Amino acid sequence: MIEFESNEYMRAIIFQLNKDGNSCCGDSYFISADDEGLICAVADGLGSGKAANESSSIISEIVEKYSNEEVAEIIERCNVALRSKRGATVSVLKFRFVEKDFTYCSVGNVRFILYSPSGKCVYPLPVGGYLSGKPRKYKTQTYEYEPGSKFIIYTDGLEVPTIRSYLKSDYSIEHLSKQLDIYTRKRNDDLTYILGQLL
Repeated sequence: MIEFESNEYMRAIIFQLNKDGNSCCGDSYFISADDEGLICAVADGLGSGKAANESSSIISEIVEKYSNEEVAEIIERCNVALRSKRGATVSVLKFRFVEKDFTYCSVGNVRFILYSPSGKCVYPLPVGGYLSGKPRKYKTQTYEYEPGSKFIIYTDGLEVPTIRSYLKSDYSIEHLSKQLDIYTRKRNDDLTYILGQLL
């Protein structure tokens, strides 16, 4: 499944596939952009199938409902909402177009990379573990970005040995998505990525 999100400040491609043999995806995502900014979140429910989808879908619902709040507040709401659920790994990313910066927070194995035209690479390390309703600490970071920067946020179902080199190239995100196709054909897990460019 491929979807697109765009406006005058950004373009993004969202790609998602179920684990082979599963009727539903254990990953979920949310993305929304307006003239002020972009918010996106990717969640990977523990395990796969319906129980994993239930946990990850809760994340998407929370992020959509509270998208106007700060990233740290959204992450905490997600954690509380996962009490009595299987749990999920989560990344939440929020760009501000006028300020040209973004705030990022991640718990678990959902990864994020941003590559700027000047060659600067932002690859924040997530906090280990997963959200399950238990009290925990988060690491929220804010960075500046350059127009033209490309980014990807993805679950561990996507395994690309040199993913930074793809973002570093001059190719469009549409072309990059086609290049990533080979890594989506054989998968032992659900797979989700959001590939974007800031304009």
